[in-house]
Amino acid sequence: MKLYERRIMKQAALAALGVVALIFGLAATPLISAASPAPAATQVPMARPDFSSMMFLTGSWSCTQMLRGKLRPDTSTTTVGMDGAWMVTQDTAPPFDRYRTYAINGANYTTYDSSIKQWVQVGVDSSGGYGISSSPGWQGNTITWATKGLDGSSGTDVVTKVSDTQTSDKSTGTDPAGKVSNVTIRCTKAQS
Repeated sequence: MKLYERRIMKQAALAALGVVALIFGLAATPLISAASPAPAATQVPMARPDFSSMMFLTGSWSCTQMLRGKLRPDTSTTTVGMDGAWMVTQDTAPPFDRYRTYAINGANYTTYDSSIKQWVQVGVDSSGGYGISSSPGWQGNTITWATKGLDGSSGTDVVTKVSDTQTSDKSTGTDPAGKVSNVTIRCTKAQS
């Protein structure tokens, strides 16, 4: 046998030995069973706001405000929803006068944002209106909401808790042109 042939046979023998060693190594390695359970996911706790200072607002309310020389009626119902993360207020203002001949339906969502230590309120209505307001919370029997509109409008809304069944709401709004309007809303909670 020539030296060249011996080298090829030696390489073939080593290759065969390597394949056998690989097979034994794989056979000795424990396999992960497809039936073994996956590790349990770590649950992220859901922080829910402490609505105790606002719970008197839950229920149905009848409200009025003076607008264009007439009392404008309004009804709203507030519940705690969205898995306890928001207070949800559904509001309906019926047709009012010759300037507004259709009902406006609105929804307000109120929660506490612990990252900014502010109450936050997001509102939308069926006329295309929307707004975001914030408040540091109750100071005695009043809570003051501040709004800054994307269009340059702004406003403040001071809600006074007269009792568990009555509120008075004094709003001041400034439109983008700088025109200021003031409105007072009085609300009475419906008897349960």
